[in-house]
Parts: sequence; C-alpha cells; structure tokens
Amino acid sequence: MLDLSILSKVIDATNTGIVITDNLLPDNPIIYCNPAFEHLTGYTRNEIIGHNCRFLQGKDRGQEAISKLSSAIEEGRNCTVEIRNYTKSGKLFWNELYLSAVKNDDGEVTHFIGIQNDVSARKKSQADLEMNYIETERRVEERTKMYRESQEFLSSIVETIRESLLVMDKDYKVLSANTHFLNTFKVSINETKGKLLYELGNGQWDIPELKRMMEEILPTNNPVLDYEVEHDFPHIGKKLMLLNAHRIELEGAYKDWILLAIEDITERKAIQQRKDDFLSIASHELKTPLTTIVGYMQMMNKLMPDHASEKFKTVVKKTEKHVSRLNQLLGELLDVSRIQTGNIELHKEEFDFDKMVRETIESIQTATSGRIINLKGSVNINYLGDESHLVQVITNLLSNAIKYSPEDTVVEVQVCLISDFIKVSVIDQGMGINADEQKKVFDRFYRVGEVQKHYPGMGIGLYICQQIITNHEGTIWVESEKGKGSVFNITLPLKQEN
Repeated sequence: MLDLSILSKVIDATNTGIVITDNLLPDNPIIYCNPAFEHLTGYTRNEIIGHNCRFLQGKDRGQEAISKLSSAIEEGRNCTVEIRNYTKSGKLFWNELYLSAVKNDDGEVTHFIGIQNDVSARKKSQADLEMNYIETERRVEERTKMYRESQEFLSSIVETIRESLLVMDKDYKVLSANTHFLNTFKVSINETKGKLLYELGNGQWDIPELKRMMEEILPTNNPVLDYEVEHDFPHIGKKLMLLNAHRIELEGAYKDWILLAIEDITERKAIQQRKDDFLSIASHELKTPLTTIVGYMQMMNKLMPDHASEKFKTVVKKTEKHVSRLNQLLGELLDVSRIQTGNIELHKEEFDFDKMVRETIESIQTATSGRIINLKGSVNINYLGDESHLVQVITNLLSNAIKYSPEDTVVEVQVCLISDFIKVSVIDQGMGINADEQKKVFDRFYRVGEVQKHYPGMGIGLYICQQIITNHEGTIWVESEKGKGSVFNITLPLKQEN
C-alpha cells in the first residue's frame, strides 16, 4: 500500500491543479489545494481555503457547463466539464475540470476532488482552425489600413489625453511628447523630441527608479501600471508621479515603441495627507470634551431625582443615546487615523474563539432583543489573536446584518474549522449588494448607493474590519445577490508569521 506521506508529496509535485472540498460543511468550501492550483489561478492558499469553487467564475455565471456541474454536485456523481475561469488578475483561462465524488461506507458524499488543467491553448487552436479564408483576408486588410492610419491616430491620442505622455522607440529616444508634458515640466518640443529619456532637461530625468522601471520591470511585465516615482526637479520642485508604461508589440513600423504616461499626483497626495492630518487631529481633540460629556451624562443618571418628570427623563435618555452614538463614531475615526498612520497595534493572546463569538452574539442580542441570531458550528480551539479587535469585527458585521435586513428575518452566524483556517460567516436576508459594488464596500468612506439614501453612517466600519483581519493575516470577502441578502466571510489562519 502506498505510504500517505509519499502520496501527499506526489500530489504537491504534480503540474495538475487539485482541490478538495468538504461537502459536509456549509457551501461545500475548499479545504485543500496543491501548489499547481495556486499557480493555475494566481491566488495564494490563504485566498483559496474556505471559498466555494465558484469564486473562479467571477461574473461569468451564465455558462452551460455551470448547470451541468451543479447537477453533478447535487446528485453526488462524477462529471467532466470545460468551463471559463478567471485568474486573480482577471485573465480568462479554459479549465478542463474532472470532478469526482468521495463517498463514505453509507454512500453519503463527504468530499469532492477536482482535477483541473488549463486547456486555453487547445481551445485557442480549435478556434483558429474554425476561421475561414475570407475572415483572415478581411483582418489582414483591416490591419494594413490600421498601420497606414496609426501615425495620425497616435498623434491625436497623444495630444488629446489629459496627462503627460511620451512616445519613445526601443532605445528610449523620444519620438513625440504631448502639450501637457511640455507645460507640466516646463520644456519645449525642441528640448524633448529626438532626445534620450534620461537626458531630458539636462539630465533631470536621469532618475534611478525610472530607469529600474523602464529597463528591469517593463521588459518582464508589460504593461507597468501605477508605478510611483518621487523626484526633486531643479526648476519645478519635488514631484510625486504615477507612471504607466506600455511597450507596443505590433509588427510593422511601430514595433517596440514605448508609451509612457506620467500623472502628477503631488497635489492629490498633499490634499490626502492634509485630510488624514485633520482627521487625526480632530478625532483626538474631540475625544477629551466628549469623554467629559459622557461622564456628566452618567452623573445625571445617578443623580436623577425620583420626582423628575417623564419628559425630562426621556430627554436625558435620548441625549445619552446620541452621545453614545457620537462616542462610537469618534472611536471609529480614531481607528481609521491609527490605520492611516500605521499605528494600529495588535495585542495577541490565546483565547477561546467559540466563547468570544458566543459572548459577542449575546451582547448584540441583548441590545436588539427583537431580532433572532442563530449560531451554528464551533472550532473548539484557543486562537492566538487580538480578541478585542476581533470582537469589534464580528460586532460590526452583526450590526450591519441586523440594520440592513427586515426585522422578521433571522441572522445566522456559521463557525467552522477548514484545514488550518477558522472560517466565520455572517448571513443575512437583507437588500443585498450589487456585484460591481461588492469589492468597494471595504474601501474607506465608501457606502453602497441604496444604503446611503436610507441609513446614516460614514462608511468606515467595513474598512476597519478589513484592516483588522488583514493584520491577522486573514481574508474577508462578501458574497451577495441583489434582493437576496449577503454573506460576509472571514478566514483566519491558525499559523501566523511572526
């Protein structure tokens, strides 16, 4: 019988992508993937474990193969499909998937094994063979026309684009520069055209970071996007630039041309820094008087005379509620300030993870007695992390689930152990989130359009949650469909780097 350790090494060494899912856990999540699957998809193991395999399909959910695959999973049988999947960078690849069901002695499907191969090259060859002679001739004619017109077309783009743009040959000699570049960097066309990039402005563009991007990064990673370079120019001062470079690889007269777009983000960064500074100063300065107000409100409650009118008691109670809300908002602003300045601190200690989740739910349940929160699953382990920060994350997710779902619906929390990860899911039956907004909900100050119309808030709660989970080396994501509720998922690795 083959030794299991040898079998494990064979699976890890194979060039074929392999995943295993646990059909007994909610949503049939991935519990194992080999290195070949990471290479195939571009995702790391931390980003894979705990997800359902559908995450590779992106928005491309209308495929016939998906229906075939779903039926096979539902019926617990094997199947083979060719399906369109997408890498982490969004690149399409054709996946030849062999799905095998694993059953126990009672015939119950406990796991699924997916064997996956990239057959994009084969699919492309099949498509090429289907092209007929007339289509080929038509494309050749179109490209010939394009080459004739490209000089004029490119010149029009260079002049109309609203950022600095240089066109260079493969030796970095400037072929053209648009007016925006000339005006921004205070040079004339005679000082630019025909000159080497690094010699522009009497050597002002001889910038080490620029050279590294053009000569080391661009040849191996075309195009290069959003590359930050800071440089102090003698005549115009210090500039922070965002560079995008693209090497044109078309055959013909323009082969190996290089487009370099330069966006001056100096003022934008300065404005952002001023905003961050104001946020930090304002939140700290407001904290002291607000703490005093909170103290006075507590004193008013203690010294409330027995004969006080109901109207007076109601006013005090409402004031206390709004002061508490203000204190919470200020606390979130302070958290954002610490995150932006890199001062967020984690105090990691071992704690009972199940107890933490249970007590957090009980606390929320007490504050919203009219709502039902169901807890399913447990992990039965002590987790090394910052308990108070993780309580903050789960509290935020539960509060959102309650706030954005009807009062007569149930909020569910699922906790389970997947491989060497803890997975927590908060499920609501609320309004849901559009697909194009799901990644943005974790951005600072971003609020979903419909939510912004009907609910107050600043849009920083989920941003703080993401930063806390990221600092625990975990991942957080949302799965949602408009009108059908949302599922916010968290995975936390049991083994963290020091």
